Amino acid sequence: MLRPIFWPVIVPSLLFAIGVGSTVPVLILSALSLGAGGALASAVVSLMGAASLILTVPVGVLIDKVGDRRAMIFGTGAAVVVTGLLVLSLSGSLPDPFALVMYIVLLMLLAPVQDIWSLARQAVVADKMPAMHMGKAMTALGGTQRVGNLVGPMISAMLLLWFPLWSVYVFSAMCAVLAVVVLCIPALNRGFDAMESTSTATTPTAALADPNEPAPRKLQVRWKAVLLAGIAVTILSIARAAQPTLIQLWGVHIHLHESGISLLVALGAALELVLMFPGGYIKDRLGRTAVLIVCLVVFGGGFLIMSIQPVLVWTIIAVVVMAVGNGLGAGVNMTIGADLSPKVGRAKFLGIWAVFNNSGKLGGPAIVALLLSLASLPLAVVATGVLTILGAVWAGVFARPMDLPKGIQKRKA
Repeated sequence: MLRPIFWPVIVPSLLFAIGVGSTVPVLILSALSLGAGGALASAVVSLMGAASLILTVPVGVLIDKVGDRRAMIFGTGAAVVVTGLLVLSLSGSLPDPFALVMYIVLLMLLAPVQDIWSLARQAVVADKMPAMHMGKAMTALGGTQRVGNLVGPMISAMLLLWFPLWSVYVFSAMCAVLAVVVLCIPALNRGFDAMESTSTATTPTAALADPNEPAPRKLQVRWKAVLLAGIAVTILSIARAAQPTLIQLWGVHIHLHESGISLLVALGAALELVLMFPGGYIKDRLGRTAVLIVCLVVFGGGFLIMSIQPVLVWTIIAVVVMAVGNGLGAGVNMTIGADLSPKVGRAKFLGIWAVFNNSGKLGGPAIVALLLSLASLPLAVVATGVLTILGAVWAGVFARPMDLPKGIQKRKA
């Protein structure tokens, strides 16, 4: 089922995700070590999100022009170069002001480089996998990111016991190099190469070769469905981005020790990792809209449960409920994007589709910060839960015009 994309996509994606995940806990620490203040160090991560949001669409256009495989190789190669320069900025061999500026600029470059990889691999899976297995394939692809976010920080924690901060970036670069090696081994990528050659006929360039079949100037996309589904996906992304911040703040609110807060986050991540596999199966059996609605309702319900009473028991229950909803919905964003994408200009479209997710990722923490400044933490938690459930209502009301795949059983009927 996933064999055609295992070596060309899944394995390199896992390596790349572990490398990226290992750097997440040290991004702010690295800026602080170079002399940045707390506000500037925090802003660096937000700037990465802004750079990703702005450059997502141009990245999709670039991938359409150069091809999925070349884009993946270029993305990993560029990640190696940028990460190597990050090591240089942290090595102590440069003056502090220059090193800090160099570090910030390199992080701005790293964001679109990661987008190149993400969009290219998503386009490959959308091209290669049949619709009846798309949910499982996209869930597996999204699962590599979740594994990376879980395993990467553990590896960086071990490295930092013996080595300086820059060692984490060296490890990240090594993961990117291994991903390139896997991509370049012919014996492991025969299916990928065959797909590249057969998909050439569907590109605009190939279409121009036939005078009777001119290339379409515009993407052949159901834009109304894209907008309706995109709003629901944006709400889900807002909730996902706000969740870690709210859990940590709520842990402090109920006077939980730092280690206890970390265990709560780890518990949720582990449950999501386990539940994403049945979630992929359910997306193909019951349909995308049904899973999206269930994900939003359960996920939003978890926030409301957490606000019932500021005690540990309700907090644990809330984290478990949120993990169930978020785990079952793993990969739903990429799956819907693949469902709505055209055969010609797929990567360009996926770049546009990614704007919805990236907007939510950038807006989630901003909304939490705004609510905290205007009201209180309990209200911020409740508001996030209500917004998420409203996203489910939106998806249910507009299920017919979205017209996403209904599932295997309903397609056969």
